[in-house]
Amino acid sequence: MFETFRTTVITPIVERWLASSRTSWRTLPVPSGPPVAHSEGPDPDRILLFGSGIAMGYGMKTHDLALAGQIARQVSDITMRGVQVDVITGEHFTVDNALNNLTISRLRELDVIIATPGTLEKLLLMPLSTWRTRVEFLLDHFAVNAPASLRVLFVAVPEISMVVRMPRLLGWVADRSARSLNRVLEASCAARPYVEFIPFRPTERSGRDGTGRTYQQWASLIAPSVAVALNEHQKVSR
Repeated sequence: MFETFRTTVITPIVERWLASSRTSWRTLPVPSGPPVAHSEGPDPDRILLFGSGIAMGYGMKTHDLALAGQIARQVSDITMRGVQVDVITGEHFTVDNALNNLTISRLRELDVIIATPGTLEKLLLMPLSTWRTRVEFLLDHFAVNAPASLRVLFVAVPEISMVVRMPRLLGWVADRSARSLNRVLEASCAARPYVEFIPFRPTERSGRDGTGRTYQQWASLIAPSVAVALNEHQKVSR
């Protein structure tokens, strides 16, 4: 019954809002240019930021001004090393197509992966059983194919009302879904020693309400965990 309600009522409403509302993030620019951000310094660490939602950089002209660049600079300030953040994002980027960008050879080039999952899933109210299956399939991919030194960080699915303005009812439904997805995601990460779940409750919105300060604040919630993971990577890889 709920699945029918989701597909016949909720999903069409969400799609209509995304397509027609002037506050929809689909109307905002996204970064152009190379999908990479740097912070200069010795012995640079390699990070991959992949997913959708907060990694997209809505409202910013370059990834250096968006989340990737802010993370690079803040992590470098902590580690005193250089940082390169490669970016793979897409509005429809889900755990299903992530594997195409996480080949064995690519995983061996990286020190830390930061994943920002869940945007479409929370809006379209994906069943939790489906979400759990997809998340665990991706996590098991790392266990089988990644080197032992690689650290994987999954950022919590943000409650969308904390990220962008939406109609109140639609935002309430999406926020409720996000909290449910995060309970599943956190439990799946806790069961695997190479993965860490990062809580994420921003206080700055993106889009027309946001600025570079928004991404700076978002990065401040993520960068300390990234720096710790990089130091762990260095210990294991020695």
